[in-house]
Amino acid sequence: MSIIGVISRKILSVYGESQFACQPDWIGHVWLDIWGVWDTGWYMKISQSGYTPVSLGQVISQETNIAFFPLYPLLMRLLSLVTGNEYLAGLIISNFCLIISCVYLYRLVRLDYDEDTSIKSIKYLLLFPVSFILSGVFTESLYLTLTLVCFYYARTSKWYIVGITGFFLSLTRSTGVLIILPLLYEGLMPLIRDKENLKNLKNSMHKILPLFYLSLIPLGTISFMIFNYHLTGDFMAFAHAQVMWQRHFGNPLETLLNGYHGNTGTAFEAVFAVITIFIVILFYRKIRFSYWLFCMYSLFVPLCTGIQSMPRFILVIFPIYILFADITKNHISEDLVTLSFALLQGFLMVFWTNSFNLVV
Repeated sequence: MSIIGVISRKILSVYGESQFACQPDWIGHVWLDIWGVWDTGWYMKISQSGYTPVSLGQVISQETNIAFFPLYPLLMRLLSLVTGNEYLAGLIISNFCLIISCVYLYRLVRLDYDEDTSIKSIKYLLLFPVSFILSGVFTESLYLTLTLVCFYYARTSKWYIVGITGFFLSLTRSTGVLIILPLLYEGLMPLIRDKENLKNLKNSMHKILPLFYLSLIPLGTISFMIFNYHLTGDFMAFAHAQVMWQRHFGNPLETLLNGYHGNTGTAFEAVFAVITIFIVILFYRKIRFSYWLFCMYSLFVPLCTGIQSMPRFILVIFPIYILFADITKNHISEDLVTLSFALLQGFLMVFWTNSFNLVV
């Protein structure tokens, strides 16, 4: 992807078509600079200078960095003490998290499927049409890693790890706190199904008490809300700031329709979302209910606020890769999906690298 990014930027720059001309050179090397577009600038500013104190009026009248959750830029700041550069730190964090995501995706899938399906899940993660974002200075890799760790240790009943990891997940993105729903289901359903345990109060409490570690998850978001109030006088400033990115609460179906009838970028995002929703609904029996629940809120919560960046939001929905691995059992279907993903990823990399709004 680096080769595609570098070549496309050079070619489009010659013809004056690249939108990246107005963007800064992050580190002075094109093969590294191509991984920083769109929101990268916001994470860089937060990691370098912290959050900017603003009034409530400014929150809803101008773009402010309070809209971005703090864990990723904080890690960039900390690692930059070693690397000497926040951008380089961001690249290291994202790509390290991508490797960890592959490891935990394999381990998680292996709990239910054979080795071949587990390996194919990793392949589809890496070949997904917008997976190049996982190597960029964005939160996606970090969010995906923390999500997979939460699910894996919930499946293996190590709830203290789930609680701690979930706390950091809810400091990474606003939807992170919602992971408490599928994780709570994973913890409670075995107890509900085991009627003998329900009759034995002492044994039931012994198994329920570890689930209280899940209460750590909302504390990440709550702590950021308190910081929001300290900085702006508004606990929900991070949400109210979204209005400056044309995000408004509304009907997700209407969002899809409006996106389809909009410009090329929104139409692509709408089609991307519709195809994903169709696959998740059509093959819902092939994945655990907790995974399906994660898919649903990961799709529809962003759609309730707008169509923008839907491919990026979909990227972290890991059950999609399990589904593709499971439904491509024969070589023809596997080769077809693999080739389609690879070609589409290369095509979209050209647009993303040069800051066209097809992938935001």
